[in-house]
Amino acid sequence: MSSIFSSLSASRSTQSTSSATSALIPATTVCKARLSIADIDRHYYQSHQLTLAYLSTETIRKSMMRIVAYIYNANDKLTVRNQQWQHDQPELLEQSSDNQIKLWIDFGQPDVKRIKKACRLSKSVIVYSYNQDHTDSWWDKNKDKLSRFKNLEVFSVNADELEKLNNKRMTLNCTLQDGDLQINDGANNLIIERERLM
Repeated sequence: MSSIFSSLSASRSTQSTSSATSALIPATTVCKARLSIADIDRHYYQSHQLTLAYLSTETIRKSMMRIVAYIYNANDKLTVRNQQWQHDQPELLEQSSDNQIKLWIDFGQPDVKRIKKACRLSKSVIVYSYNQDHTDSWWDKNKDKLSRFKNLEVFSVNADELEKLNNKRMTLNCTLQDGDLQINDGANNLIIERERLM
């Protein structure tokens, strides 16, 4: 099955780039996560193996948010961005058997133009805003414009402690109940709260 992570990308030149250009490309870190998910809200109980790629220019919190978003929406069709990810693509997506986009997931405070595109291409769109310092001002500025997108959900996520999970190999026990997520890696027990904004 083809993936939007390939189909949405612009065509690339096969010629080698110069060393000066290559030096501008951020390094990529790959980590693996084994998830045991007990989602009491959705009656979903499964284990998943994730391989995540993130850039050295990204914060640890953002890279760990990919795991959180996956847990909230886990299913066998959900995929996480790979090393060929481009900025016009979602962080996570779910496609139907005929390659239609069922779910588009983004993080942070996307601009309205990007969200409009996502809502046009996907049956459902979810935005997880995880930086509380920026969420309130972003939401106040954009909530009226975003309210017209009927297939959009927006959540504010308390992700302050996610850095504690940072590891290249993780085994996580995850429990979801009443919208709150508990993640235990054997050394840390985190409670991740989310608030629905729309």
